[in-house]
Amino acid sequence: MANTVLYPGDTIGVIGNSANAAMLVTTARKMGLRVGAYGADETSEALQLADFKAVGSNKDSDKLQHFAESCAAIVYDSDQVSTSVVKFLAQYTRIPQGSDMLEMMQDRLLERAFFEQLNVNIAPYATIINLDDVYQSINSIGYPCVLKPIQKEWSRGRELVIKTQTDIAKAAGLLDWGTYILESQIAYDREYSIIVARDQEGNGQAFPITETQSVNDRPVRTWVPAQVDDAVAGEIQRIATEVTKHVNYVGVFEVSFYLTSSGAIYVKKIVPAPSETGYVFDAAANLTEFDQHLRAIAGLPLASAHILTPAVTAAFTTAQLPAMQTQWQLKANWDFTFYHLKHQEADDVMGHIAVQGDSIKPILDQLDDTGIWSTGAVAPEAPSEPTSNNQD
Repeated sequence: MANTVLYPGDTIGVIGNSANAAMLVTTARKMGLRVGAYGADETSEALQLADFKAVGSNKDSDKLQHFAESCAAIVYDSDQVSTSVVKFLAQYTRIPQGSDMLEMMQDRLLERAFFEQLNVNIAPYATIINLDDVYQSINSIGYPCVLKPIQKEWSRGRELVIKTQTDIAKAAGLLDWGTYILESQIAYDREYSIIVARDQEGNGQAFPITETQSVNDRPVRTWVPAQVDDAVAGEIQRIATEVTKHVNYVGVFEVSFYLTSSGAIYVKKIVPAPSETGYVFDAAANLTEFDQHLRAIAGLPLASAHILTPAVTAAFTTAQLPAMQTQWQLKANWDFTFYHLKHQEADDVMGHIAVQGDSIKPILDQLDDTGIWSTGAVAPEAPSEPTSNNQD
């Protein structure tokens, strides 16, 4: 693929409405690019920060076309962006990220077929069309397991954890929505992620491995350096390299993993966009995932990322805001970032904190002492000190 370079003064467009959109706009402007943002809400932070904004829906083909023709290239902010919109825009301008990887990772069956092609370990699963399929598959899948819709965009409120046979009947109403997968719940000790940038020529450059604690499949706390032994780190890096070789994509993407008590590594998912786990590099490293993402998009050489200081990020929800306001007055070492997203519910993430320190354990202890993140997460044991593989 020919390398196409964006220079200062060239125009780049940003689509999407996650917190990443505003971060992409800010980073692109810092690089000297002229930035446009497209979205339905003209008061969104991304549209407010951009050099120019286009207000329209994902179904307004005329506005989408005009926006695309105004940009030398367009980036999307998250894996929630509509693939049909990306494909439409690609008729009128360059979208280096493409739609192939996005489409594959939004469909759980396509995603698993890709993992199987790479011959990596994933949770056992079965395709479910009706209730009989659940009863027939449960013996091979085992308890506990999760019923998930094929399309990830439908997941909120349409997943079911099945712990015993009596829970299966609850699936009847959900299956009216379409095809599902039944997936085994992996009992894991730790979660890891690796963020990789892929340039226009297919070369990859990985960030140091991060360790994460999640609640309901949403990262809550992330830190680097990760406590990970050499063998596990090597396998994570090998899988990330294989993914890089087999995708049609330019920019950063995340591959996340479960590690069990027996040392088995399972691939959890891939996010074909900047990821929440990558926010930790803003505080910990010599460059951010947004810097690297836009370097790849702009056809610039990929930088080598390394850790400058141990750091932890912790997400907070709207419901946790009163507790965070208390800490606002107390914690001199907490750096707050608010996303300024509209119409948030109590459990929606509204921002995160980043905390630097000499080592990870005292930072995690400080967060634990506040009690803010004490419910919901089953946290792995906090690392005492980084092991021999510090990933820096």
